[in-house]
Amino acid sequence: MRLHHLGLALALVFSASPALSETASDRLAAPGPEHAWMDPLAGRWDVAMRVWPGPEAEPFEIPGMTAERELVLGGRYLREILISGDGTAMREATMGYNRLDGRFELVTVDSFEPGQMVYIGRSAATAAGISMYGESTEAGMGAEPTGRKRDLRFEFVIENEDANVQRIHVRYPGGEEYLFVEQRFTRTK
Repeated sequence: MRLHHLGLALALVFSASPALSETASDRLAAPGPEHAWMDPLAGRWDVAMRVWPGPEAEPFEIPGMTAERELVLGGRYLREILISGDGTAMREATMGYNRLDGRFELVTVDSFEPGQMVYIGRSAATAAGISMYGESTEAGMGAEPTGRKRDLRFEFVIENEDANVQRIHVRYPGGEEYLFVEQRFTRTK
């Protein structure tokens, strides 16, 4: 009988202790209202992509692209796979909201660049969109890498539940920012 009472007492102590029942990590990792901003971005999409190889250059198009986006880990993150016209994955991206640091974060890997791109939001998302900032070293389009450092701004614009745009702006040291990539996402029916 004494063991039963001891077990019951221990169970009550441990269940009543906030430190043992819910941690700061538990609270901060749970999806919050900021995560709901990503909801309209989930789905299957046709993607019209244009690339500007330089600030004064005319854009070229990459046709036939699609994207699949899904909310993962209980709505904490949005995972995107961008697919070329031949069915090859070209980019994978994961975006989430870091409630501890109060910012959106985006990590992308793609078949265009040798490194991961990491973008950090400096302000809260608005109903229409958000900008996130990062930096990278350019590989370039020639036979040898350029190795130029560049600042990047990744912009999401939600036009409506069936259309959104991603833009990547580039700025090299001493230069002006220019639009480098635009991807228009139209929801497939």
